[in-house]
Amino acid sequence: MALFGRVAIGRVSVYNVAILLIFSVLLTSCETIHYYQQAAFGQLEVIQRRKPVVEVINATDNVRLQQQLALSQQLLHFADQQLRLPVENSYQHYADLELPYVVWNVFAAPALSLEQKTWCYPLVGCLAYRGYYLEADAMESAAQLQVQGFDTYVAGIKAYSTLGWFNDPLLNTFIHFPEAYLAELLFHEIAHQWLYVPGDTDFNESLATVVALEGVKRWFQQAHAGDAPLKPLQGRLQFEDEFTRWLLGYRQQLGALYRSHLPDEQKLQQKKRVIAAIQHDYHQLRQGPWKQWPAYDQWITSGLNNAKLASIASYYRWVPALQVLLAQQQTLSSFYKACEALAELDQADREAKLMKLAPNE
Repeated sequence: MALFGRVAIGRVSVYNVAILLIFSVLLTSCETIHYYQQAAFGQLEVIQRRKPVVEVINATDNVRLQQQLALSQQLLHFADQQLRLPVENSYQHYADLELPYVVWNVFAAPALSLEQKTWCYPLVGCLAYRGYYLEADAMESAAQLQVQGFDTYVAGIKAYSTLGWFNDPLLNTFIHFPEAYLAELLFHEIAHQWLYVPGDTDFNESLATVVALEGVKRWFQQAHAGDAPLKPLQGRLQFEDEFTRWLLGYRQQLGALYRSHLPDEQKLQQKKRVIAAIQHDYHQLRQGPWKQWPAYDQWITSGLNNAKLASIASYYRWVPALQVLLAQQQTLSSFYKACEALAELDQADREAKLMKLAPNE
């Protein structure tokens, strides 16, 4: 996930962060100035905490950290040599932020709509979230949006890609992930460096997801001569697919409600009933087929609203279609070329082609 993508000019240096600050103060909105300043200083904090991976491995007594860092380098070599992804100098450093998340993303949607609020940025286009390096800043932004009548959702994010403008480091927020999950995350973020369409979050995230899953499958086939270690990841992905499809059904219900001619007061009442039904249905499913999957317990029980519900599916909307495209191609390189051709289209034409590929569409 890209926080602000290629906002920074050039590669890593304090000079580049200074350029970003100068650019930010040329903008007219005080809120915009503050946003880009916190983004610049947040990125600078990450940069200042970096240490070369080899240096950390040699200096630390933490065996688990040594092993994970060494594994990360093996995964990166595989991504470069076998997946032909542009690893370059990414993830050659490690930074301990002493925090559980690197950024906090703010999502927003009107009280009676599932149309996500978007923010537009230089070079990366418009995105349906805004990222902050401090949780307090994210919460303050969400509070301001609530005053304006928006439903909001603040999510902690463990990793993001700067799309190659910075040499992204490994972080304490994800380095201890199990092997399959660490591989998936690294391949996903590096895929963003290969191909990123400004403003099309659904395509970008779905494509990175498909590339990552294919990469993980190939990694285990080569590194472990089989896919047994993949089973937990495959189980999680199957659950997430079921969860997403289940929740999209309720999203469609709410969408129809919001488009109806009912008075707003009745729409708000019906909205509460649908949300209560989601929570009740989820509880029932957790007692049955989803018994071993608690991942969304807090997400569901901590308060559902349009911002949360609208944020679902960006990572998976075009996954089935792109997996069909991958299956049609004989090599990864031909798949990459087909995706690059899709990226050249305008969004409407790209989505029309993906719709034809998508199963059951």
